[in-house]
Amino acid sequence: MRFRLLGPVEAAEEERVVVLGALKQRHLLASLLFDGGHPVTFETLIDRLWGDEPPADARGALYGYVARLRRVVKDSTGVTLVRWSGGYTLQVPEGSVDLFRFRQLLDTARSAGPEDRLALLEEALGLWRGDALAGLPGEWAQRTRESLDQHRLGALADWALTAIARGRHAEAVDRLAVALARDPLCEPLIAAMMRALHASGRTVEALDLFARSRNRIVDELGTEPGPLLREAHTSVLREPAEAARPARPFLLPPDLPDYTGFDDAVSAVVEALRTSSGSPVVVVSGQGGAGKTAFAVHVAHAVREQYPDGLLFLNVGGADPLEPAEALSRLLRMLGVTDADAQGNSDLREREARYRAELAGRRVLVVVDDAVGARQIHPFMPGDAGSALLVTSRNRLVTVAATRRVELSTMTAAEARALLTRVIGRERADADPQQTERLIALCARLPLAVRVAAARLAARPHWSVGQLADRLDDERRRLDELAVDDLEVRAGLAVGYRGLSPRAQLTFRALGCLDPPVLTAITVAALLGAGPDEADDLVEEITDARLLDVVASDGGFTRYRMHDLVRLYAGELARADPVRETVTAAVAALLRLVEHLAQQLPVATPRLYHPVLPEPPAGWAAALDRADLRRWFDDEEPALIAAVERAASLDLVAAACGLADALVFASFAARNNFDGWERTHTAASAAARRSGDRLAEAAMECGIGQLRYAQDRFAESRSHFSRAAGLFEAAGHDRGQAVALNGLGTVGRELGEHTIALPQINRALEVLDRLGDDAGVAHAHYSLGFAHRELGDDEVALDHLAAALARYRRIGHRRGELIAIRGMGLVHRARGELDKAEELCSAAHTIATGIGETHLAAYTAQALAKVWLRQGNPDRGLEPLRVALAATTGRRDGHGTALVTRTLGELHLAAGRLTEAGELLESASAQWRDIGMDLSRARTLRDLGAVRCASGDHEAAHRLWSAAGDVFQALGVRENAELTEWRARFGCDCPASELRSTRSTLPPASAASSASDHRRAASSPNSLG
Repeated sequence: MRFRLLGPVEAAEEERVVVLGALKQRHLLASLLFDGGHPVTFETLIDRLWGDEPPADARGALYGYVARLRRVVKDSTGVTLVRWSGGYTLQVPEGSVDLFRFRQLLDTARSAGPEDRLALLEEALGLWRGDALAGLPGEWAQRTRESLDQHRLGALADWALTAIARGRHAEAVDRLAVALARDPLCEPLIAAMMRALHASGRTVEALDLFARSRNRIVDELGTEPGPLLREAHTSVLREPAEAARPARPFLLPPDLPDYTGFDDAVSAVVEALRTSSGSPVVVVSGQGGAGKTAFAVHVAHAVREQYPDGLLFLNVGGADPLEPAEALSRLLRMLGVTDADAQGNSDLREREARYRAELAGRRVLVVVDDAVGARQIHPFMPGDAGSALLVTSRNRLVTVAATRRVELSTMTAAEARALLTRVIGRERADADPQQTERLIALCARLPLAVRVAAARLAARPHWSVGQLADRLDDERRRLDELAVDDLEVRAGLAVGYRGLSPRAQLTFRALGCLDPPVLTAITVAALLGAGPDEADDLVEEITDARLLDVVASDGGFTRYRMHDLVRLYAGELARADPVRETVTAAVAALLRLVEHLAQQLPVATPRLYHPVLPEPPAGWAAALDRADLRRWFDDEEPALIAAVERAASLDLVAAACGLADALVFASFAARNNFDGWERTHTAASAAARRSGDRLAEAAMECGIGQLRYAQDRFAESRSHFSRAAGLFEAAGHDRGQAVALNGLGTVGRELGEHTIALPQINRALEVLDRLGDDAGVAHAHYSLGFAHRELGDDEVALDHLAAALARYRRIGHRRGELIAIRGMGLVHRARGELDKAEELCSAAHTIATGIGETHLAAYTAQALAKVWLRQGNPDRGLEPLRVALAATTGRRDGHGTALVTRTLGELHLAAGRLTEAGELLESASAQWRDIGMDLSRARTLRDLGAVRCASGDHEAAHRLWSAAGDVFQALGVRENAELTEWRARFGCDCPASELRSTRSTLPPASAASSASDHRRAASSPNSLG
């Protein structure tokens, strides 16, 4: 077993991290290990664990922790926890504790030769994984931590001086710079840094460092620098620089010891830098926080042996990007050119020439980090074979002639989990796998976010993974939580935002205001009132800055999305704007767009809630007329739903309700998108109630009533329509009240309550006709036609359906036209006029397929199959019905699925396939029962009775027919008389052959579903007015 104190306290058995248990148990282990196998008294242990506030029974608590620790180590070879009269001793194998290994390496290094000394010091420093005893609280732990850190800093200073002596002063500068950023008052480090700078020919910087450090020491510590620092100052003043140019400038930041992820990309870039002929150029691009810098540094360390003449690193980006001339000047100094020579010529081309001359004949890898654009990069391209250029950038730098390009995005879940595990240890990461996955999801698998989260957990070993996940759960605080030391997700995103043009920044904030999950450039055009070209340019600019990602571009509209953390940042910026005004304008723009586009669709119906809006801007509107509008609505629907919810959350009733209402006929109803329908109307209705806007509330109640109707939830539908009718009446909105009454009547018709339904639909018809609402009148006539058909009033039914057809044709309502034609076909089929029925149903099917209404095409196919059944050709309808069943199932249409299932059962019954018929009819019966449609279920039970009769099960047949007859009689429908006639005529003693031969004349085949099997064709909200 190996023990680690130079970082979080850990124990490991081979490659497995050992579960140590509670924080106090880790504390106890560290306290025993620190004394290196010597006895530790009870009093010392209690003081180290609890300090000045021990519990009342401190010894009892200590015994408990000792017992648990003993169980942890009992099976480990060479590890023994021994009790003696005054305390405990933990005996461990030599070399098993990193702290003692560190001390041993330092002792050996003191007497070693220069090269071995350097290697020993490097190994010693490599044992550190962070602050010693990280996370352990208390005075003893803090005191010990500070003492050990001084030893680490001393070892680093010794390593630096040894490296300088071996000619590796550039590498020393690099590592010392990182250490001084954390410990700027450490005099051994300052002294070593001064000597390293002086040895690199950077004497001015060395003297400047002394001056700044002295001032800081005097100001903060109230004392002059010590002899070590003064001696270094004197040495720099008196001694000439050891080298005018470094033998091998090694200026890379340290590689991350726990670097994880992007293995394939690492391998590809390493391969390119190792094997490419000439001067390889690699471009690594990705969004802020994707880990581009860490990736480049990791790769550069991996290929250091291939570039023995130097490894340079230069950050050219940030808030104030370096101009190429200044960047070249810095690279020249890294290559050993004196300050005067590096700055001597301000001409960019001459500096380029000097830079390439310095690289000539050498193998140097130049890492240029965070490039803003290709203009910064072109001057750094190597001119001579042998050297290489590795560039990171948020932009793709497509004009840079690259040997290899790599795109970094988010990590896989496995990579994120591996990174977290390497930083915090397997014990904590595996303690609650569900919380670990949750934390990774909250970090959106962004490498920087995962690393920050891991660092925060490493610094707080008493936190569980779930505790940090809980803190990240609040979206408004998440970016605040994802920051530690100089690592901050927000800062990385801000760089990308600041690089945008003012117009693109405005676009980004507008998107943050609406928070769309997916969007297209047309949304941006609507938000800004921009033309299509400008909108495309703005979206692409934001995409180039890696603040938007392309989701798909497959021949339709290109869709984009924001990474989750980018979305939170955009929301922060948006909140700095006048939010209500911004959201109102944005949603109004989207509503204006939806209104315009919806008028181009095959279905266009006047709406219940219609705020007055200006006309859409010219340009993009005309362009959209030629586009695939259905595809646009599919692509953009998530953004439109988000816009409604955002407006509703701010109680912007007109915007929320207007867009929610428009989306029903433009998108939701056409696609049976019940989820979007529910979300928008629930949010908008709540906003209307909070604001006391009764008209808006009525419109939303009516929309929810239509939704429940489409979902076959008739009792709920009736409740919402009833409430809507009352609200419309109170608001004096006649059309709205008529639409709600038509909805109530249609629901009543579905439930067979014709005496209630007919007066409601007739009242609606009168009002809609008076208002000149052609679409509403057509829908009312349509509803009346089918109500009268169910009552057996064929002529009245045909009159209403013909009136509906005329109105639909007048307003160019193709969808309405086809459902009216189909309805007339069903009436003719019920009358036995099969040729006319086939002609009409075929015409309806042609219209449905022609306008892309695959859902209604399922209903027209079902109607045709019933005609062919009556014509004695049941098998002709089998394949069309299988296609229809897939369509209704895919649209979550419970009624349509039950209807087609029942019709398939009828076809098999007529063909004598009784087993198949029985299974299908039983399934249909269960489906009708689930959606509460008693009349349709009774019709199916009647058909199932025919199956049982044909199978010889007369008792079951009589039972099924009796159940069906009770429903027919209670509802007063025509099937009541037909069933009585049928039973009297055939009885259950007729053979199956006779039943099959007479099947085409049976009343159930003529009337069984001629009325109600069209129900879903009328279920669109449009049918309700």
